[in-house]
Amino acid sequence: MKKSGLFLLALFLITSLEAFAQHVTFPDDDINRGYVNRPYKRYEAETGKCLTNGNVLLPGFDQTTLQSEASNQVATQLTASGSYVKWINDEAADGLTIRFSLPDTITGVGTKGNVALYVNDQFVQTITLNSYWAWQYTLKSGGNYPDNIPSTTKFTRMSFDEMHVKLGTKIPAGATFKLVKTDNNTTPYTIDFVELEPVPDPVTFESIPDANKVRYDSSVELDVFIANNGGKTIYLPAGTYTEPNKIMIQTDNTKIIGAGMWYSEIYFTASSDDRGTYSYRGIQTDNNQVVVDGIYLNTVNNKRYYNNNSSFQVGKGFMGGLGTNSIIRNVWVEHFECGAWIANYNGKGANNLLIENSRFRNNYADGVNLSQGVQNGVVQHCSFRNNGDDDMASWSTGQLTVNNTFRYNTAENNWRASSLGFFGGQQNKGLNCVIIDPMEAGIRATCDFSGTGFSTTGYTEFRNISIYKGGVAAGTIGVTGDFFGNQQGAIHLNSSSYYNLTNIRLDSIDLYDSKNNGVFMGSGSYQIVNLQMSNINIQGTGQYGIYYSGTKGNGTFCNLSYANIGTLNTNSLPASFVFVENCNNTDVQGVVDQKFKVLSNGDTLTISGFINSAVSLYNTMGNRCFHSAICSNEIMIHNLKPGIYFVRMDNTDTSLKVLVR
Repeated sequence: MKKSGLFLLALFLITSLEAFAQHVTFPDDDINRGYVNRPYKRYEAETGKCLTNGNVLLPGFDQTTLQSEASNQVATQLTASGSYVKWINDEAADGLTIRFSLPDTITGVGTKGNVALYVNDQFVQTITLNSYWAWQYTLKSGGNYPDNIPSTTKFTRMSFDEMHVKLGTKIPAGATFKLVKTDNNTTPYTIDFVELEPVPDPVTFESIPDANKVRYDSSVELDVFIANNGGKTIYLPAGTYTEPNKIMIQTDNTKIIGAGMWYSEIYFTASSDDRGTYSYRGIQTDNNQVVVDGIYLNTVNNKRYYNNNSSFQVGKGFMGGLGTNSIIRNVWVEHFECGAWIANYNGKGANNLLIENSRFRNNYADGVNLSQGVQNGVVQHCSFRNNGDDDMASWSTGQLTVNNTFRYNTAENNWRASSLGFFGGQQNKGLNCVIIDPMEAGIRATCDFSGTGFSTTGYTEFRNISIYKGGVAAGTIGVTGDFFGNQQGAIHLNSSSYYNLTNIRLDSIDLYDSKNNGVFMGSGSYQIVNLQMSNINIQGTGQYGIYYSGTKGNGTFCNLSYANIGTLNTNSLPASFVFVENCNNTDVQGVVDQKFKVLSNGDTLTISGFINSAVSLYNTMGNRCFHSAICSNEIMIHNLKPGIYFVRMDNTDTSLKVLVR
């Protein structure tokens, strides 16, 4: 009986671990939203998703608590020596990323702590966590940018950071792995989640198909070597390279190719506390056909500005106009003022930039901002996390930004501003993105910043986007509200201070569990002009589905749906804002929606009258139910379920015919 009981207990524990410990999935992968081709799997330190003898912090949005900045507002604290968090690995992997929080010191330089990695209960290695780069502070009275100087008169943000380690051997699929606190102290080590991924083999010098290539040999500083070899393909072997200066690329066709983001690191060492060196970091160029590929960029910097003065910017990971046809690919950028701030300040052009398969995390301001004069830029298949200003943004500070696109990106745990923001510009787009746990807005299009404003040519578009737990209610600074204690909608539209909010189109957007209002529409000195909203699904709010705040101007809507609204679907529509239903907008070049209803189970849809177009079918939840390749005449979709559907296609003619039978 005793042996039988022990066997059953062991079987129960194994079964429980298997039930609780697998990687989490992202539902938007199925509808092709977000960074769906990410190489890593997520393992959360939450009840039901791990095994732990630590303290699981209960979820909550009180900004004075650590968990308010954690994924799903839940994390696990390891306080006693020997406390652990444990999972089962689903894919053989040797790339480990830990999102964690350790306390700061009274001087703002962070603390260190050790956790041990065990695989199948066998010790593998010790990993040192360091909160040096975390913890930013802002006056409770308002009025200052976040800095790294603690004070009882300030509130905190950015309480988490990340550490990534390439392991010597892969954790096998099916193996258990755990992180164990090994230090004998009572300091809480908080684990939010880990990510595991198989690290690709390093890129070698020999594998680069370019006769005009050269290998960096550390004979001089890297910035000097690059300057001396402009126009060549410069290979950066695996290793960490300390760099005391900003890297200036001043020759067209220069390419910097690392062994990979897990192998080749440039670490910028110039002090951001020194008036003479605060900006000596990052890669800058205005030249054409520049390529940076396969590198991790990090820096000794741990704040946004030198001396908390916005005139003294401490340096971006990437800056300049990047010329024409440049590429940033497979880079990992952390702890800069911004991950990338691209702008045509020198009049040398900023056209057709591609940024892809990259990670912009734990920076103190924007992730990527395509600013003044940038045209035709594409930022795709990227991860944004824990940034202290807009993750993805385009701001027309002077010259218009035109036709820039952020697509298939995932933004998480943004702790200031928004995850996706457009401030002026012409025909810029956010497409197929996922936004998770922003502390403030998820999407914003506002007129809060000076510049050239929004063009009347074409539309600024947000389409096929999911936002989870966006927005924030107004309240006490540092407890709720944005940095100034104000409310923000999960979608925040505001024609406030400088120009009209013109030609904004929002389509096929799902808002889940918004902390306050789903959509905020406000006006100040200017108007919202020609707003178009269609297929907006608002599920769960703290207050209204749509909230009008002194709104002025006009707009149209089609198919707005509400569920589990905290107060009412909307407050009173002001007479100063004309907002009417119109499901017949067909003025979008290249995109036409047709709405139709299926009454009987198993009906067939026939679509005809289109020319050289791909066809997609969506339900009212924004889920794509069908997609075809290029078609030219007629297509039939069989066995539909009853409901309302939308047909969307590119390059259609306006005589599209839909037949249901």
